[in-house]
Amino acid sequence: MARNHQELLTDQGERFVEELCSVLYNDEKVEAFIESYGIKEFTGGSLGRRIFSFPNSLAQDDFIGDIDLETFYVIKASGKSLPHNYREIKVWQKACDLGWEHESLFAPIHAWDVEDYRWLIMRRVRPVSPHEGDIAYLLSGQEYIYDPDAPEWMEEKLTELGWTVEDVEMNVGVLNDGLCMMDYGGVDRRDDSIEIPGWMK
Repeated sequence: MARNHQELLTDQGERFVEELCSVLYNDEKVEAFIESYGIKEFTGGSLGRRIFSFPNSLAQDDFIGDIDLETFYVIKASGKSLPHNYREIKVWQKACDLGWEHESLFAPIHAWDVEDYRWLIMRRVRPVSPHEGDIAYLLSGQEYIYDPDAPEWMEEKLTELGWTVEDVEMNVGVLNDGLCMMDYGGVDRRDDSIEIPGWMK
């Protein structure tokens, strides 16, 4: 069962998350805000949400493990309730309920906004691209792994386990030497579809 570890946030981390959502809601001084925390924005944000590195200093030490990336987590955030976050969280919960074979195919979500789904905190993974010399990653300064076979492998594995998936090509990453989906708002269960609440549409 997926647990919402909101206790991973320090007091300053809680303030940061609320301030980030407020800045995004008002759509003002976003760049100045993230610069003040020294965080990086990643490519791949869409449907009203943006993706940032989440400073290790804003998480409790007990929730930071060994990693060869700058930060242990990313935060996916918006200034308003977000169906994409809701869907991703529900997919994560279903995967955890179904067991490790399913769970291991998704970058873990460790904490989220349980009331409004404005934000979630996910393990940071190293992106995989099927394109050698991927311009989007090169321009953003993100390290990535070139693997032309990864998207096809991931799509086949998810399909075999009863999932449907859209846009798999640019949403695969590596965590602990295994492939996983790092953005899975386009994933669903074939026979148990996720319904977005009416108030969020």
